[in-house]
Amino acid sequence: MEMPFKSANEITAMAASCFPLARAAATGIEQDVLELVAPKAKREAKALLTVLRRGAIFEKGVLAMLHGLVSVLDVQVLEGTYVETHYDHSPENVSEETSWSKERLTPEADRLANAVAVLFELYATLAAVHDILKAEKALEALRSSAA
Repeated sequence: MEMPFKSANEITAMAASCFPLARAAATGIEQDVLELVAPKAKREAKALLTVLRRGAIFEKGVLAMLHGLVSVLDVQVLEGTYVETHYDHSPENVSEETSWSKERLTPEADRLANAVAVLFELYATLAAVHDILKAEKALEALRSSAA
């Protein structure tokens, strides 16, 4: 299995990339999420926004906050998704298909979907950094116990 990184510099770069992602996620929360979610989710989103604005993205609990908000937003995006079906029974239609469907999002769901994309990317990158740090800690413990 090939690892996605090869040096400590690449790991540092991955961790550093979390900061601009956090700023983008904070902007998405501020502009697209807060006005479109229920009061409880709004409180959670504001708490996460505060953490992201402070740059405290590696604090304990941030991954859980991101996961919780993404889960709530996913449900709302699904609720704002509908299928638009088009029918064509005209004699000019020579295909076997007389109808086709396309998934559409309401404008609100579209805004939330954009925010979810950035939040999920931040979540995935942060989780990878946490996993790497846990692996390094475990390896250090193994090395010290083997010595």
